[in-house]
Amino acid sequence: MRTFMLAGKLLMLVFWLTVILSLFNLVPVPNPQRLQMIALIVLGVHVLECLLMFGKLRKVGSLGRQLLQVMLFGVLHLRHPDTVRSINQAL
Repeated sequence: MRTFMLAGKLLMLVFWLTVILSLFNLVPVPNPQRLQMIALIVLGVHVLECLLMFGKLRKVGSLGRQLLQVMLFGVLHLRHPDTVRSINQAL
C-alpha cells in the first residue's frame, strides 16, 4: 500500500512539474490548453478536498503542511496510512 501511495505521489509531482514547466514553454506539450484545463480541474478537486477535510486536518497539527500536501497530492495524502492513523488519533 505504501509503495502504491509513493508511486502515486511521484506521478502527481511529475504532473505538477510538467504543468509548471509548460506554462513557461520549457517543456513542449502537444496540446497545452488541454493540459492547463486538466490542471485546473485537478486543482479544483484538491481545493474541495482541503475544504472538506479542513476540520480533521486542523486537529492533526501543522495545518499548513497538511494543506500543502493535500494541494499537491490530494486523496493520495489523505488516504496514506500515516495520515489516516494521525487523523484517527486526533479524533
